[in-house]
Amino acid sequence: MPQFKLDGLILKIPRKCMNDNIRVAMDRGGYEKNESQALKRHLKPGDRVLDLGGGAGFVALQAARIVGAENVTAVEASADMFKAIGANAVKNGFAEMQVVQGAVVPDGFTDDTVTFEVLPGFWASSISEGGEKTRKASKLVTVPALKFGDLQRRAQPTVISMDIEGAELDLASCAWWPETRIVIMEIHPERYGSLALRQLIKDMFSNGFGWMPWGTRGSVLVFERLDEAPT
Repeated sequence: MPQFKLDGLILKIPRKCMNDNIRVAMDRGGYEKNESQALKRHLKPGDRVLDLGGGAGFVALQAARIVGAENVTAVEASADMFKAIGANAVKNGFAEMQVVQGAVVPDGFTDDTVTFEVLPGFWASSISEGGEKTRKASKLVTVPALKFGDLQRRAQPTVISMDIEGAELDLASCAWWPETRIVIMEIHPERYGSLALRQLIKDMFSNGFGWMPWGTRGSVLVFERLDEAPT
């Protein structure tokens, strides 16, 4: 199993979940760099972190360094990467970190499972649109559907980080945990277009969040709670 050392953390990734782009990003230190930098800027002791789309666990492990592993919950849909996050947490001394397998869905989602499209490069895997394959070399699997509200009640996060390959669009209009003060969100306008991105930002504003320039970089946006959560 390939192993990498990134910012002092050891990350093991199943070979079948790797591709050349991931390897280059790991070797050059660019993997989840913007998310990690934003997290370091805004996270402080006492925070509770919910990391959606945990990947190899890098962001969640960075958070565990600051707030303690017991205050971090990582969610990952891929069964292979779910296991990898757990193993990486133990290997780096953060065994108390909570790791949950499943794909996050809006609160109005009615099924217990959802179809997930798995690619050889794990970071591009996502909920399947229409339950069908849309990309070459992918495969469809059924994973638990985890409602956003239930996850928030479980983790009670003050900080939420998400890299969920387009699913952020549907979460922006959901109810957000009232104690959440910072949201670090990787956006994917190539999947849903500029008009939908505008609606996402409007939904975040409607939920009491404003755009935070410090930490926002590239496709990673940081939102800060400015108003009380809507009741």
